[in-house]
Amino acid sequence: MVLKEIREKLPEDSLVFDNYSYDTAIIGVTLDGRAIYCYGKMVTELMQEEDMSYEEACEWIDYNTIRALPYAGEKAPVIMYSMEE
Repeated sequence: MVLKEIREKLPEDSLVFDNYSYDTAIIGVTLDGRAIYCYGKMVTELMQEEDMSYEEACEWIDYNTIRALPYAGEKAPVIMYSMEE
């Protein structure tokens, strides 16, 4: 479940990932109200909270999260990749 403070900053109809490990990876919102997640923070959260290696976390996100985005509709969250990643 998304942290209450984060949820209050997002528009009511924003879709968010149910995985609690991604709560701190929300870094913003688009002009049309979609949640923006930082890929690097998502990886870090899975490594810390789920005890995954870097490779396992990347694979999990790529396969189980990013592949599902096209099916989430117009309010699907956005995943941002840092230029450093």
